[in-house]
Amino acid sequence: MSNTHEFSDSTFDDFLDCLPEVEPPARMKDAVFADIDAAGVDDAEVVELPRRRWKAFVAVPAAAAVLVVGVVAAPQLLQSSSSDTTDSARVEAESPGEKSMHEIMGADDLMQGNAEASGAQLDIVSSASMAQSGAMVDGQPHLADGMGAQVWAVSADGDMASAGVIGQDPHDGVWMPFDGAAVKVMVTEEPVGGSVQPTGRTLATVILASVG
Repeated sequence: MSNTHEFSDSTFDDFLDCLPEVEPPARMKDAVFADIDAAGVDDAEVVELPRRRWKAFVAVPAAAAVLVVGVVAAPQLLQSSSSDTTDSARVEAESPGEKSMHEIMGADDLMQGNAEASGAQLDIVSSASMAQSGAMVDGQPHLADGMGAQVWAVSADGDMASAGVIGQDPHDGVWMPFDGAAVKVMVTEEPVGGSVQPTGRTLATVILASVG
């Protein structure tokens, strides 16, 4: 089957009549005559096209411009969607401990401190307005058998409470929440089961400092 379509003059004229009227710029005609003079054509016959012939000439570039704009805009939309997906995935990948720590770090009255307790590292954050504090624990304390590093949080009123005992197993980003806000943190060597109050040697003492 042939895909060739034949159009009569009347059909093509009807098609041109559907296109908008566009007056060709005068500089276009001047450019055509300049090219003729440059080519050295002396007896060329100039035929004035009917006005409607300009419709098709102008309409085609306009359609092409719409197509180009659509192609350029698409990658921008895809890039934005990809960025949003990446940000969402990053938030969902956070552990509950990391989320708690980041929430405290966003407080206007953030206080921070760092401690090293015989091989265990503590990154401590606290906020009085949120009444929350805690430490992100990494590493492992190297102590006598059956002993651990007990963490004590001291409030602004001087009250001291145990936050738990860090055992001698390896730790990688383990969140240790404290009870309320803290202004000072102590770490002492205690039995793995924990003590009611500090009794062993002090491994670290940190006074938290305001940030900003």
